Parts: sequence; C-alpha cells; structure tokens
Amino acid sequence: MGQLWGRLIPLLWLIPLLLLPLPGQGAEACSTSGCCFQDPPYPDADSGSASGPRDLNCYRILSAGYECSWQYEGPTAGVSHFLRSCLRPGRCCYFAVGSATSLQFSDQDGVSVLQAVTLWVESRAENRTEKSPNITLKLHSSVKYDPPPAEDITLSRSTGQVLFKWETPARQDDAEVQFRHRTPGSLWKLDNCGRQDDAGFESCLCPLQMDAAQEFQLRRRRLRPGTPEDPWSSWSTPVCVPPEHPPQPTLRLSVEALRPNGRRQVTLHGQLPQLELPEGCLGSNSGGEVTYSVRLHMLSCPCKAKAMATFQLKKLLNLSGAAYDLAVVSQNRFGPGPNQTWHIPAHTHTEPGSLNISAGANGTTMHWPAQHQSATYCIEWQPQGQDRNLTMCTLTAPQDPDPMGMATHSWSRASRAMEQKVCYHITIFASARPEKLTSWSTVLSTYHFGGNVAASGAGSPQHVLVKKLSQDSVSVDWTPSLLSACPGVLKEYVVRCQDAEGNQVSELPVKPTETQVTLGGLRAGTAYTVQVRADTPTLQGTWSQPQPFSIEVQVSQVFELSIILVSLGSFVSILLLGVLGYLGLNRAARCLCPPLPTPCASTAVEFPSSQGKQAWQWTSPADFPEEVSLKGASVVNLSWEKAQVTDLDTPVHFQKKTQLLRGTPELALEDTELPLEDRRQVQGHPEARALGPGRQDGLEGNPAQVAELSLLLGDLIQTPTFSGPAHMGLEA
Repeated sequence: MGQLWGRLIPLLWLIPLLLLPLPGQGAEACSTSGCCFQDPPYPDADSGSASGPRDLNCYRILSAGYECSWQYEGPTAGVSHFLRSCLRPGRCCYFAVGSATSLQFSDQDGVSVLQAVTLWVESRAENRTEKSPNITLKLHSSVKYDPPPAEDITLSRSTGQVLFKWETPARQDDAEVQFRHRTPGSLWKLDNCGRQDDAGFESCLCPLQMDAAQEFQLRRRRLRPGTPEDPWSSWSTPVCVPPEHPPQPTLRLSVEALRPNGRRQVTLHGQLPQLELPEGCLGSNSGGEVTYSVRLHMLSCPCKAKAMATFQLKKLLNLSGAAYDLAVVSQNRFGPGPNQTWHIPAHTHTEPGSLNISAGANGTTMHWPAQHQSATYCIEWQPQGQDRNLTMCTLTAPQDPDPMGMATHSWSRASRAMEQKVCYHITIFASARPEKLTSWSTVLSTYHFGGNVAASGAGSPQHVLVKKLSQDSVSVDWTPSLLSACPGVLKEYVVRCQDAEGNQVSELPVKPTETQVTLGGLRAGTAYTVQVRADTPTLQGTWSQPQPFSIEVQVSQVFELSIILVSLGSFVSILLLGVLGYLGLNRAARCLCPPLPTPCASTAVEFPSSQGKQAWQWTSPADFPEEVSLKGASVVNLSWEKAQVTDLDTPVHFQKKTQLLRGTPELALEDTELPLEDRRQVQGHPEARALGPGRQDGLEGNPAQVAELSLLLGDLIQTPTFSGPAHMGLEA
C-alpha cells in the first residue's frame, strides 16, 4: 500500500500543469458566430511548403452578405483552414473554417467591411502551418455577381452556333460574361462572351459541334471602368448541348400477318445509336441526350376523333389491319431530329361471306359478327382503285348484338352512301378505347358491289359468241361480268346449253377467272341455244340473251373423194380430147395438103449412063413450034451458092450433070440414065420420055419435043439457091 502511494504522488503534481492555458490562448473561449479576436490555437509560423491555400477572393454577395473563398493544393485529409483578418496591427481575428474552402459572414461578425482590411488563409496540416498570399480590399466595394441560373437559360440553334439567353439577375447590371466548354474526353476551353448591354437580358453566342455533345458553364462579374476588377462569379451548373446533327436511327421494320383477333405484330429490329456525353452531362435529363419515340398515324378510318399519337419507343407493337405511317422520331433540346419512317399498307386479304349486305326499298342494311358490347365500330368504304381521299367512313356507338350475334348498321337510299354498279372495299374496325390508336382491331375486310346485282344486269355477261370446233363440240366465249372487277364478289359463271325442243338441258360451272368453255357431245343438225350467268356467293345472276347455233350435217369422205375423182377424170378427158384432136387435125392437114416434093431427093433429071455417051444436037429454039404448051412441062430446078463453086452437099452425079450442061452446048443423052424417082416423075411428061435411048430420031423429027426439053433444062439452070444445103427437085 505504501508503494502505491509512492507512485501516485508524482502524478498529482502534473494535474495543475494540465489545467494551465496553452501559450497564446486567451483566457476566454471564442464564440463560433463571429470572428475571434484571439491568437489562433497553433504556432504562428509558415512552413514554406509549396502546397497550401491559393487564390483567395473576398467579396460582397448581394443576396447573402459577404464571402471569402480559396483553393487548396495538396492532400485534404486532416487539413483545417483558418481565415485571418486584420484591420490594423493588433486588431486581428480569425474564423475557424475546418475543411471547407469558403466562408460566408456578415458585417456583424467583427470584420470591417467599409474600411480596407487584409485577409489571408492559414491551413493547419499535421504539425505544419501553410499560408496563402495576403489580399487587401474594402469588402463592401468588391461585389461578386451571381452566375446565370441554368434553369432559366434558353437555347436556340443557328448554323454552327448556339445562343444562350437568360434574364439579368436583379441589381446585377453591367456585367461581363465568360464561358467554358468541353466535349467528351477533352479539357475545358475558356472563351469570352463580352460585355452585356441589353437591359433586362444577357446572352452569349457559343460554337456548336456538328457530331458531338458539349458541356457549357458560364460566369459573370461586375464591370466598372476605372476601378479594380470585381471577382468572377462561380461557374453555373452545366448546360449540356446536343450535336447539330444527332445520330440517325437505323432500324428495320417487320410486319406479321393478321391474326384471328384482328391484330398484327409490328417489330422494330436493331439498336438505337448511343450518344457519348461529357462528364457533367451523364445524368438523366441533362439536356445533351437524344431521346427516341414512336409517332403513329392511323390513315384508315379518317372519321375517328384521334388519328396520330406519339409514345415511348417500343420494339413490339400490336396494330390492326389498317394503313399506318410509323416513324421513329429523334428528339433533343432543340426539337425533333432525323426520323426514320415506314408506311404500313392496309391488310388486303378479303373474307367473302363475312359481311351480309341487303338492299331494300327503305335502304341498305349490313350485318357482321359482333365484338364485345362496349366496342365502337368504324365502318370504312372506298371505291376500288380510287384515291384514299375519297374514302368514306362512319362511327357507330356501342351496341348489343342481335340474337344471332351480329352487329348491324343501316342507311337510307336517300343518303346515297354507295353508288350503283360500283365496286367498294369495305373494312370494319372495332375498339373499346377509340382514343387509343393501338387499341383498334380489324373485324373484317371485303369487297361489295353496290346496287342490286340482278336488277343492274351485272350478273348477266354480254356478247356471248359460239364457235364450231368439231362435228360434236363448240367453243363459247363471253365478255367478263362487271362483278369480276370486285375481288371475291364473283363466285362463278354458269353456262346453260339446251336444244330447241328443250329435251336436253345442261349447265356447266366455270371458274370466275375464265370467260371461255368448250361444250361437247352435241348432235349435228340439231338446233341449240346457249346462255351464261354470273353468280355471287349469296345471289344468282340473270341469264344472258339466248344465243342460237347449230352444227351442219357432215358429207361423207367417200362422196367427197368421188367428187374429186370425177373432177380429175373430167380434166384428164378434156386434156386427152384436146391432144387427140390436135393430132387428128395435123393428120388431116397432111392428107388434104401434102408437102411439096424435094428437088434434091428427086431423080427426074438423072439419065442413064449409056445415054451420056450419045451426042445430042440441040437446034435453035426458033425451030420449035410456038404452040407448045407449057402446062404439062416438067421443070428441073437446080440450087447452088455460086456458079463457080461446087456445093459439097450436092450429089456427085448431079454436080457432073451441072458441069455438062454449062460447058457443052450440045447435050448427049444416050448414056444418061435417070434414077428411079426421077424417071417416075419424067414419065408424066411424054416429051421427056422421048429422050430415052434410041429416041434421037424422035427428037429430031419433032420440033415441039425439042422445045420442051430446052425449056426444061433452061429452068433447071436458072433456078435460085435455097437456104441451107443445096437441094434439087421437081415442081409439078
């Protein structure tokens, strides 16, 4: 126990020392509401470190008294800041700020604001003290303006530039404005907007990037000529600006077939472009982002209350079979950007029989399968092939279906809702929420031929034409019915053929796409009539005018062949008669008019060789009697080309005779012997026969015979030459 008290006695001497104030510390503690006019609780010495507080600014804030702010370079952990103020030596105080780098105070906190004061910052880090450079100023005269409020800044875009505009803060006129901006991944760039002269508004024109988003910050300060510059305001909150040309979406649209519920799925494929943003614009609704939405315009059923809607982009849409214009719209703070649009055509598949239309004296009524009781129907009809501007439609209020589960709609004939003989495309849509475009569904889509089919004559084809194909078949053609222009309205054609007695009647169905049919099994020589009718799924057309025809009885092939043979035999007979007649006439002509003898072939002037040795004495022609008759004389003709040239074609014995006649005035005829033919011709002349052998005395005693012979030989010598080879003959 004694040992314990021995150890505690030295410690009891230290208790009074711990209760003594620290060096430089006043006897009284400083309040935290104002400037403390005591020595700071640390040694007054500057460590001379390169780090520490910098850029001290003190000024008056119009809305909140006074403020001093500074920057600190170096590690901030465990650092305490003290703002020192001295009106004069010995009149100093300090504010313990802690780790903050700014301090606001009022003129009631012990700092002189109307007189020049010296201010600096001392930062206490670990066991060292770091001081900022001193500034001396009158706090009341140094005014710091407020930065432009980012929420009040309006932006407008022009070519390559963006204009910032805001309302001038109260009592902060005559300001100078600066801005800084940066793009993603880049450093700040400082630029000046200049002095603001507009009363009530300030503005700044800044550059606009084509393809990159930017972050802007602005600051202001009071500008007074001839006075020290006032401090700049703090930077405004970031103002984010999208690029001038935001990225355009590149999506792909696919449309599925209409489902039984009257809706079809529309899918957008692909990814939307992502825009990179600067650091200060990464938050939502910063203003630099680009948003995408879907704009849907329902073209069908123009009588509905709402035709266009814009909603958040969805990759899947369920739409009716109506026609739509769909666009993916890009939007930024400047307004709509590039769009990607598609046209979704109306569903064209028709359902014959789904719509029942009946026309009566009071008007027209249509029936269709009803949807739920709260459905609103939109009935649309449009003439086929006409512009969509001619589309007519009507809305029906929700109605209870009839006992057959059908919905109805009627209109009077006076309304002339549908014209006669016109093909209409009718579509009925239904929706429980008509104001929502994506709630519509297609009930049915079909074609209807306006008017009464039977009464209008549309069900009776015209211009029926019958052509013979064979002895038992014909081809029937007709012009298409008016119903064929309405898809699904014409069910079929019916062709009826019957004989004149009405004993045999046949009807043949024909496809609606065909206008020709072949009828077989007909009998030759029988009269028939043919008619054509056009039918719809619910009504029968009227028969066309009867077209009579018949097939003539065919002549047998044997009879036709006999006719051909008879004709051929007649021709051959006439030809043979002509040939035989020609030959007979030639033969008769030869008999009636025989040919003249040929002198060359005659032997009338040839004499026996024995007679040529006799010497004949010719007397003078004067010795012959003058009454010698020349009618019975035979004349000998000689033919040659020239008297001096011997004809090669003339017989040798005749050439000798000719030379004898020319060279000898006296002709010896004893040795001359005539050929057989010449002798026969000479036999007809007694004068010539007298010249035979042993008849010399006869000539000498008969002057008349001598004269005849002289004439005969004279003609022989003087006969002209014929064409061709030399000939000799006798002419009677």
